[in-house]
Amino acid sequence: MFLNDIEITSVAPCIVVPNRIRFRARFSDDITAVLPYLNAVIKNAVYNHEGKVLSMTKDERLITLYPQEVTVAKALSEDDAHETSAWIKELINKTYVDRENTEPIYEKRSRPTPLVIYGWLPQKTGCRRCGEQTCLAFAAQMVNGGKKLEECPVIWEPGNEDLLESLKEMVSVLV
Repeated sequence: MFLNDIEITSVAPCIVVPNRIRFRARFSDDITAVLPYLNAVIKNAVYNHEGKVLSMTKDERLITLYPQEVTVAKALSEDDAHETSAWIKELINKTYVDRENTEPIYEKRSRPTPLVIYGWLPQKTGCRRCGEQTCLAFAAQMVNGGKKLEECPVIWEPGNEDLLESLKEMVSVLV
């Protein structure tokens, strides 16, 4: 086992969502060496190799891994904090065990902005088939988790295959 323990060191009310909590936990071992492998394994990771920080989401929880600690926002309860910590420990240990079969990714990976996504959408003026007023509004909703690529019927039409494949790859980090 690579990571022996995660100890929750503080719990506080969540700043973003009422009735949720945020917590901080300390790793028993430095996980710096595993971060590039986690970056390869976790498709929605936002990673900074120089800063040694990896952020991701699990359901609605915002998780940020540092070499010796983790912070989590929007956890449901203290029980959920312990369950999430156990999940993180299992993820780190499984990734470490599987590292020989995984190509680490050291490049900085970040979330696409609404403007970047908008640039790849078909941009049919005023179509509103997705339920949004504009393609830019749709792109902003995608980044915020309010819309999925599947909700843009135009992108799935014949002739948009290249755009669709590029968008699928781009928004995979939003999952």
